[in-house]
Amino acid sequence: MIRINLHDYRYELRRIVIQKGVVKCSAVIITAIFLIIVSWLVEKDRLTSIKSETNKVKSQVAALQSQVKMINTMEIKQRRMETTIREIDSLREDQIPAGTIVSDLNMLIPEGLWLVSIIQKDTNDLRLKNIPVIMFDDPTNKNNKEEERKKDVRQVKEFIEVSGYALTEKEVVKYMQKLQQVSYYETIFLYKTARSILGGQPVYKFIIYCYMPGEKKAA
Repeated sequence: MIRINLHDYRYELRRIVIQKGVVKCSAVIITAIFLIIVSWLVEKDRLTSIKSETNKVKSQVAALQSQVKMINTMEIKQRRMETTIREIDSLREDQIPAGTIVSDLNMLIPEGLWLVSIIQKDTNDLRLKNIPVIMFDDPTNKNNKEEERKKDVRQVKEFIEVSGYALTEKEVVKYMQKLQQVSYYETIFLYKTARSILGGQPVYKFIIYCYMPGEKKAA
């Protein structure tokens, strides 16, 4: 007589079912972990890329801010210059018109140079700055000049003080060479040039004097 142990068969069947369930769960868990890791790596790479782009943008913004500061400074200087230019209208009627003087000064500006002020000056103004008289006058004519001044009601502002900035000293030299070609200027001389920083940009500040001879006599 054959005997079959159904108890053992059922036990084995349940064990197999459990093992299959464990394998499936393990596969699901491993797959989930793999997907999580892949997702994390992708997000990490994306985050690194975003940080890199952000740093680039910050660098560009910093550079632009420096340029904006420089432009703002130049605009302020320009407004001051426009205010100062109006004072040139007090030049003599028989002298070159103020509009022509300002136009010529601006038309001759080389690239890399800009003006911040144009101011009328007379001989006394230059003497107060301790500018050597030999730079703008003939010492042998001192007595004649003094006698002529005593006959005048007021001292005529014969000098134009031109100040501004240039990226290099070469632009200043070029500008002076162009000014020397202007027929109504008898003398052009550089009073001062100094290296400076403007809006984070190294520049050269300069002061040039243009001499237009002639005096306005009292009526």
